[in-house]
Amino acid sequence: MSEQNAVRINKFDNLKGLAIFCVVLGHMAFLTKYASIDFIHHFVLIIHLPIFFFVAGYFTKIDENLVIKSIKRILMPYILFSIIYWAVYLPFGRPSKLIFIYPTYALWFLLALFFMKIALPIMDRFKYPVLISLVFALLFGLVNLKGDLLALSRAFAFFPVFLIGHYYKDYRKNIEEKYSKFNNLLSNNLFRMLVSFIILVLALLAAYHLPITVIMMKVPFKHPYLLSASLRLLVILIGILFTLVLNGYMTNKEYFFTKWGRNSMVIYIVHIYFIVIIKKFAKGFLYQQNEIVALLMTFLITLLIVILLSRDRFTDYFNIITDAFTNLILKKD
Repeated sequence: MSEQNAVRINKFDNLKGLAIFCVVLGHMAFLTKYASIDFIHHFVLIIHLPIFFFVAGYFTKIDENLVIKSIKRILMPYILFSIIYWAVYLPFGRPSKLIFIYPTYALWFLLALFFMKIALPIMDRFKYPVLISLVFALLFGLVNLKGDLLALSRAFAFFPVFLIGHYYKDYRKNIEEKYSKFNNLLSNNLFRMLVSFIILVLALLAAYHLPITVIMMKVPFKHPYLLSASLRLLVILIGILFTLVLNGYMTNKEYFFTKWGRNSMVIYIVHIYFIVIIKKFAKGFLYQQNEIVALLMTFLITLLIVILLSRDRFTDYFNIITDAFTNLILKKD
């Protein structure tokens, strides 16, 4: 591995490391009753998913192996852990929705990402793919799927972020070459700090004022539709801008959370089972605590789960299990 490649990986692992902590924190927030923790949940929902989709788009290459690689690395884990989740959940109450068709808990992300990857070669043929994807993200809000069917609603909603990640290097090069004045402005520390502050304030205001249904973007628009579409567009744009700003600030140094990003896949999938167990046996205990204690415990449990699952050994086991399942279903190359 070259030094340049190692540096690049560190930077994006840092982004994913922060995002995966926010994912677990957001799911832990479901287990408490206080407004302050709900606010944190809303805020991390706005910022962490765009980070993941941006990074995924950045590293997705269009080639003849894209579909089969997406099936092996994304769809097969989705199928496998949907089955495992369904089996684990049985003692705590049988899941009511159809397995695979309606994604279980956080596994919707994998299905949405799979659709994005296989749709990328099609979108790449258009002149303005990001703009078109934004239009579809808003139009799909008019479609009532009666549930999170195949994660399609959020796949359309977050597709613009994925595409911006994919074309990021091209867009950045274009700005540097054709819009030198704007590029110089972006390099100005005072301007960057001002823009960053504005975007942070917008994210905080959106988290405070918008309902969870608007932020999650998986339910159809309600009347008035123009307002609903505008709010969805606002959430999408805030997520994109926040991700771009954070990407600009993120360094290539290795931090304690770099490892979290490197092992984010296993954290993302396996933490679900921790949440199910905590919800069954410890939710009542969390509800009995005062707000400060509940807040501290939520952060502490989140940190413990992330640190535990970020160990390389868990990723090794995860890869062995998913590879075995994939080889059971698909032919070997």
